[in-house]
Amino acid sequence: MSELPRLQPSTALESHFEFRETPFGVTPDPRFFYDHPLYSEGLAVLVHGLESKKGFMLVTGEVGTGKTILLRKLMRHLEGRVQFVFVSNSHLTSYGLTDLVVQNLGLAQKEKNRLDMIQELNNYLIAELRAGRTVALLIDEAQKLSDEALEGLCDLSNLETDQEKLLQIVLVGQPEITTKLNKASLRRIKQRIAIHHRLYALQTPAEVDQYIRHRLRIVGYEGPDIFGKEAVEAVWHYSGGTPRLINILCDNALAVASLSGKKKVSPYLIMKAAGGLMLDHGSETVKPAGGDIALLKTKPTPTRISPKRTEPNGHAGQQRSETGIIPLRDSDRIALSRVATGPAVSVHFFDRLNRAATEAMGPMARRIVGDQISALGESTQAFPQAKLAELVLRVSGEILNETMRSRFQRTMVDEIATLKMM
Repeated sequence: MSELPRLQPSTALESHFEFRETPFGVTPDPRFFYDHPLYSEGLAVLVHGLESKKGFMLVTGEVGTGKTILLRKLMRHLEGRVQFVFVSNSHLTSYGLTDLVVQNLGLAQKEKNRLDMIQELNNYLIAELRAGRTVALLIDEAQKLSDEALEGLCDLSNLETDQEKLLQIVLVGQPEITTKLNKASLRRIKQRIAIHHRLYALQTPAEVDQYIRHRLRIVGYEGPDIFGKEAVEAVWHYSGGTPRLINILCDNALAVASLSGKKKVSPYLIMKAAGGLMLDHGSETVKPAGGDIALLKTKPTPTRISPKRTEPNGHAGQQRSETGIIPLRDSDRIALSRVATGPAVSVHFFDRLNRAATEAMGPMARRIVGDQISALGESTQAFPQAKLAELVLRVSGEILNETMRSRFQRTMVDEIATLKMM
């Protein structure tokens, strides 16, 4: 796997781009909460649920979609009005969970059994209710709770007056929690859930662009665009719109750009950052309205780097070696070698080549294909069939994922065979 250049200290990166602080950290800082309808609706729903004392609430979302930062924003938003108990250690027994709640509320620390603790908690919650205060239990990574701990939450949910629930409980976890709650043994807790909000990844490159601009604005950046349209499309391609992955990609790309003295992130830098992080598109996630979008999967992919690629801005970068590292089956090599002299290749062939390359490496594909055609001293208007094999190998050398590279090669072998028969 290729290695990214050693990252500079964050202070150097911030100084280079004139940031007040790092814009793409992965900690759930509520100041960076993105006021997108998807997330602002979740905040509004939870605020309503707590203020109207709905009792049990559930928030689900895939890894990295912003569940924890939503909780942090909720706590900040209702600070002073709601007393929160935040639990992120989900490997707890029913007794351990109750004990943790009691300790966090500062109640008696002496040894007590669970029933005594629940009674003491009930008395405390009634006192808080009379004082006009709300107490809420937030459980992050709730999919990790044991069935016993989930069943124990029903006892805490039973703490109520004739009019309202005394303890508000918000479960936050990955979609597996809904599968767990469908068990017959957990139907008591499932029936108590009054609100269920689902978080999704960002759905379009435009939303990713606004997300990036939002985080740069928070750290005080007011200069020219750092991430151009093609770079944003590359971020979208490799992150699938997942906020955590957007942060990681952008942070790594900014660090490499800073190290190289650049003020702008190119799509090629995003592609290299994705390769160094073993990220690739191809997995799937669910859209709010149904359907699939490209996401990425983490799979180690062997990448080899050889010196010097000239990027569009004229700066020298790194480039994968072009022909020696691409294994082809003997039958494929024979098929490619049979393309000898002949008429120039139709521009329609390059449309199919660009589509196959885009599927394999993302929106920067057309530029890379164009670079490789130019490197061969040719143009799409008069490209000789004799150089197609070398072109396929050159473009293949830019595809980081082995599976996608193999698929691209097979597609182009078939296309060339069709071309030869015409």
